This record gives sequence, C-alpha cells and structure tokens, in this order.
Amino acid sequence: MTGTAVSLPHTSELFLASRWRTPSSDKVFTVLDPHSGQQLIDLPDAAIDDAKLAIDLAVRLVQDGGWSDLASEERSEFVARWRAALADRTEDLNVNNSRETGMPIRLASGMTDLGIALIDDDLELVKTVPFVEQREILTGTVEVHREAIGLTLIIGTYNGAVTGLGMSVAPALLMGNPVILKLPPENHLVGQVIAEAAAEAGFPEGALSIFAGDADVSRYLVAHSAVDAVHFTGGTKIGAEVAAVAAQRIARVTLELGGKTAAIVADDADLDVVLPTLVGGAVGNQGQMCIASTRILVSRSRHDVLVEKLVEAFGKLTVGDPLDPATEYGPLAAERVRDRTRAFIGRAVTDGATIAYGGDVPHGLSDGYYLLPTLLTGVDNSMEVAQEEVFGPVFCVIPYDDIDDAVRIANDSKYGLYGTIFTTDSDLAHDVARRVRVGQFGIDGTFPSLAAPYGGMKESGYGRVGGIEGMLELSNIKVILPGAPTSETSEVAV
Repeated sequence: MTGTAVSLPHTSELFLASRWRTPSSDKVFTVLDPHSGQQLIDLPDAAIDDAKLAIDLAVRLVQDGGWSDLASEERSEFVARWRAALADRTEDLNVNNSRETGMPIRLASGMTDLGIALIDDDLELVKTVPFVEQREILTGTVEVHREAIGLTLIIGTYNGAVTGLGMSVAPALLMGNPVILKLPPENHLVGQVIAEAAAEAGFPEGALSIFAGDADVSRYLVAHSAVDAVHFTGGTKIGAEVAAVAAQRIARVTLELGGKTAAIVADDADLDVVLPTLVGGAVGNQGQMCIASTRILVSRSRHDVLVEKLVEAFGKLTVGDPLDPATEYGPLAAERVRDRTRAFIGRAVTDGATIAYGGDVPHGLSDGYYLLPTLLTGVDNSMEVAQEEVFGPVFCVIPYDDIDDAVRIANDSKYGLYGTIFTTDSDLAHDVARRVRVGQFGIDGTFPSLAAPYGGMKESGYGRVGGIEGMLELSNIKVILPGAPTSETSEVAV
C-alpha cells in the first residue's frame, strides 16, 4: 500500500468538549489496514468516563447559553473556520479515510469534496431560517421562535465520516446545539483529522466533541438523560434499539437506517448506455452504502442479456489497493464485514440462488478483507438476500413481468430509502417515482442528493437531514403570546 505511514499530531489524546485531552484510561484501538490486514497504529479509544466528560461540559454550555445564545452569524463564523480547516486537510482526510475503511481513494476524495460542499450549503441555508417570526392567527399576533434543542448526539457510520459533517454535524451546530459526534471504530484515523480541524476552529468549550468508541460507549451516550436529541446512522435493528431507549425520556430522534434499493431497468433503456451508471450505483464503496443498487429489476425477456453484460462489467473492474488512484474496487472495511457478507452469499445459494459472478476472494489479495462483487440470479424477492440489507457487495438480478410488477417488487421490502429507474420515457419515470415508497427516487440512476431533504420511509428510518427541512428538525418551536386575548376571542383561544 502506498503512503502507509501514519502521522497524526495527537495520537495519545481525545478531542473532548472542543479540546484535546488526556484519555481517562489506557484503552486503545488497533487500526488495521483492510488491504493487508496488518496493524497501522494504536489510537486512544474513548471510554465511558471520557463520554461523561464530554456530556458534562456540553451541559454546562447549554445551561449558560454559551453557544445557543450566540447570534446565528457568530456560530456561522466558527463553522466557517472549521470548514476552512477541513479544506486545508483534504489530502489527510482522503488518505486516512481510504486507508482505514478500504474506500477507493477516488471515491474518498469525492466524499470529502461533497462533505465540504454540504457545509457551504449549510452556511447559506441557516441565513434563511426564521429564528423569530411574527405570525397573524385567529387571536391576533404571536411570535414563533426557533430555539436550540440542546445537547445533540450524532452517531455516525464508517462509510460517511466526512459527508456526515455537512449532513448533520454542521446543521446541528448552526442551530445552536452542542454536538457529540461519536464515530465507529473504523473511523479512528479520519476522526483524528476531523478533530484537528475542529480544534483549529476554536469552538467554545463543550460545543463539539469528536471521538471513536465501541458499542458500550454508544449505549451510555444514548441512554444519558442529558442528551436532548439523537441522530443515528446505521442498521435498522440497532436503530430500533436507539429509538426505544431514547423514547424512555422522550428525546428527539432522527434515524437514517438501512436500504434495499431497487434499480428498475425499463424495456426502452439502452443497456450499454445505462450499464456504467448501474454498475457504479451497485459496487461503489464495495456495496457498503445504504443506497447501493442491490436489487436490479429487469424484464424477463432481457434478463439474460443484462446478466451477461453485468458479469462482463464486474470482471473489468480494477480491484486492489484503495490508495492507488486506478483502483475502482477495494477491500471491505473489516474482517467481520467480509465474513458476514460471505455468510449471506452462502445462505442465498442454499435458498436457491446461483452465483453468476464473484462470491470469492480475488486472486492474490487473500491477506486483506477482499471479496469480489457477487452477482446472484435465480433470486425470488422473498429470499433473505433480497429482503435484508447485506451492506456488502451482493447484488440480485430479479426479473419482472411488466412495469406494474416491477413497482410491486420494488415496494415489497421493509425498507424505503432510495429507488431508481432507467428509462427514456419521462412520463413513465415520474409515474414510477410517485408509486415507489422511498424517501428519494432517482431517474436514470441519479445519485441521491444529500443537499435535498434526505431520509427514509418504513424501516429505513424517520426524520430528515439536508435542506431547510433537515435544519429545522434540529430546533424546538416556542410560541410567545404577547398580551391577553380580547373578550371577543377569549373563549375561542381557550
């Protein structure tokens, strides 16, 4: 692997409450290289006492109004400095994200650019937030205020460390909420770089904590009575547990959960034209994306032709070192992810599926966490592999009888995050888009927009990030009633 040396300024500290601090314990996490399986570095792993310190200092900031009482423009200045510091570290963000998660460096670079662009968008959007609004109602004039919720816990997932900054962290800060960003173990390296940029921005003590930790730390944070809001990105099962715990104190929760995207290939679509987009939407980041096109729906008459083209395209992918700019397909993020994915494939074959391509480790890459993109045929939509999110490179080609059948199959899922159709017929595309129950729907494989309201239906979660809608979800509404109602309206007002 090129550029394997890990050089970080604060390899013995944690970024807690806007400052680098000595950890409460000697607990460490060994960062492994998914390309080789070898150790890269040991870094501090947050313990519960570290999480407690982050909460205590954030609560102090909430109580004294040291963040929420700042003018919106002042908060924006801090976030803008953070954005600039991140932009100064793009190479470090790209390389460290790639080396610890296996994300190809070209994709990691795109994700960094997107994350920074989203922060730019946030800085413009917050200018449009109606923090105080005079409104005429039946009983007269009232003031509608948008106020901070309070301490906001954001639990990220390893495939979106940098994009998540623009999707959830920056908006929460801009709306006046102190934030604890708890990253997964696979984000220790990139998390350090993100924290370095935050330290340079000079946030007030307690405004922002950034650290990686294990499930015990996450459980402690989610259950803490001082956490006013939780934004969780991850699997549906754990998301349901998060919601259940937070519900005990009626904390605000946003859930960005799993997906099982159905990519519908209509009969009028030119297969050679749509193939690059279809393949990219499937194998991007080795299928470790909640919006990956894991169910490819095609009419029975064109099923075999599309399978043949997909097999050929998968075989031409450049597989290898994620830090090589030529690499299109890298290793999975961790050994457990590879093993879980192989288990899914094994059960699918037992259920009657056929492996048209992949299913094994690429030749010469057995030391890391590699697994070839796996294309399955003979899959009924009722099978586990078509119903459950694998979060790995497993893709099912499922035939349909007609477009109504395709819509039925697409909707026959507990998930509702994203869907897409490939067609030259605009009327058909918009008709299908209206009928498929998902939070976002792309025509001709358009990548989901994280700047627009983004989130799911059904077991893909609830709440939204992105756009003004996502920003407003990070606030409480207070109505101030100036003066007593008149005698004519008092009865109505009551």
